[in-house]
Amino acid sequence: MVDVLVRHNTKLLEQAIDLQIKRSAIPTLQAEAAAHDKIARANAFRRMASGAAIAMAAIGIGVGVWLVFDRDPTVIQPEPPVAQNDPPNPNENLPRETKKSEDRIPGGETIAQEEKTDKPKSPPIEQPTPPPADSANPDTFDFVKFANRQVTYAGSTWQLESGHHFDSEKAPTWDTAWCYTRKLANTGVEVQVSLVNRPSPTSKPEAPVSSIETLSSVGLDDNSARELASRCLWLDEASFAPSDFDMDNKRKEAAVAAEELSVRQDGWDAIGNDLPGMPAWNVTLEQCQSQCEADRRCLALTYDKKHAACFMKSNGSILVRSPDAVMAAKGAIKANLQYSSLVFGKDTVVVGGAYANVRSGYADCVLACAADQRCLGFNFDGPNKMCAMLDNVTSSSPFKGVTSGVKATRS
Repeated sequence: MVDVLVRHNTKLLEQAIDLQIKRSAIPTLQAEAAAHDKIARANAFRRMASGAAIAMAAIGIGVGVWLVFDRDPTVIQPEPPVAQNDPPNPNENLPRETKKSEDRIPGGETIAQEEKTDKPKSPPIEQPTPPPADSANPDTFDFVKFANRQVTYAGSTWQLESGHHFDSEKAPTWDTAWCYTRKLANTGVEVQVSLVNRPSPTSKPEAPVSSIETLSSVGLDDNSARELASRCLWLDEASFAPSDFDMDNKRKEAAVAAEELSVRQDGWDAIGNDLPGMPAWNVTLEQCQSQCEADRRCLALTYDKKHAACFMKSNGSILVRSPDAVMAAKGAIKANLQYSSLVFGKDTVVVGGAYANVRSGYADCVLACAADQRCLGFNFDGPNKMCAMLDNVTSSSPFKGVTSGVKATRS
C-alpha cells in the first residue's frame, strides 16, 4: 500500500516537473516565433523594394528614350553655366576666321569680298518660300541681284538672266550690269551666251557680247542676238530696242561685211534654199541684189539672166555651174560656200551603178549628190519625182524628161 502511494506521489512529482519545464520553455518559443516573424517581414520588404527599384528604372529609361527621339529640334537648349572658378579660355577673344564671299560678274568670273567675318549663329528660323523671280523680287546673292525672265523667240524658249553688281550692301544703285542666257549648242554641250553689257546705269549698252562662233552654235547671229537682248529685264526698268545697242569697231565692221553681198560669181548657181514667194520676175540683177541686202532672211541669191528671174535664198552652201546664172552671197556665209564639179545634162540619162533611189525634188537631188562623196552622178526623173544616185558612170544617152548630172572630178 505504501509502495503504491509512493509510486503515485512520484508520478505526480514527475508531472509537476514536466509541467514546470514546459512553462519555462514558453518564453524561448515565443522569442523564436517573433524572430521568424521579423525575418519573414524583412524578406517581404526586400522583395517590395527590389520591385519598386525595377519599376523606377523602367520609367527612367522610357523618359530618356522620349527625350532623345521626341525632342523638338528648333528649341535651343540652355548651355550649362560656367563655374566661377574656371580659368578663362585663352581663345575666347580671338577673331573668327575671315572668309571670302564670291559675287558673280560678267563673263563667268568671280570677285572676292575681303574682311567679311562670320556672325554668331542665331536660332534657326523657318524661312518663307521665295516668290518666283521677277523685277520686284529679284534673287539676291551678296552684292549681286538678278532679275530673270523667260521669253519665246524664233520658236525656242530662252531663260534670260540679268545680273546687277553693287559696290556694297548699302549702295543706292548698281554700278555694272549684264544679261546672258544658256542654251544647248549643236554639239550637245550647254553654252553660256553673253548678250548685253551695261558698264553703268547711264552708259549705252553693248550687244552682242559673245563671239559670232558662239552665237552661231546656238542658232543666233548678231541681229537675232540683239533682238533677244532687247527683251532682258533690268532692275531700273530700262528698255532698249535692238538698234539702241552699241558694238566695238571690229564687231561693227564684221557686222557690215556680214550684211553685204561680198561674193559674186558669174556662171554659177546657188542650189536650193529658196525663200517663200520666189522667184521675182522681170527684175534686173541690181534690183535683185538690193532686195536681198534689205532682207535679213536673204543670205544668197541666184539671178537667171535668160528669164530675168531673181531667186533669193536663206542659204547658199552648194554652188553648181550654170551658164545663164549669176550667184551672190553675203559675207555671213562666205566661209560655207562649196563649189561642186557637177556638170548637167537636160533630157539626158547617165548609165552606171545606182546605189540609191529616192523620191525628192530636183534641188534636193542635186544637193544630195553634191554633198555625198560616193555619188559620181545622178538622174532626176521629173515626171515621177525620182532621184537616182550612182557610184559609177559609164556612159550617157538621150532620154526625154530626165535631167542628169555628172561630177567631172572628185571634190
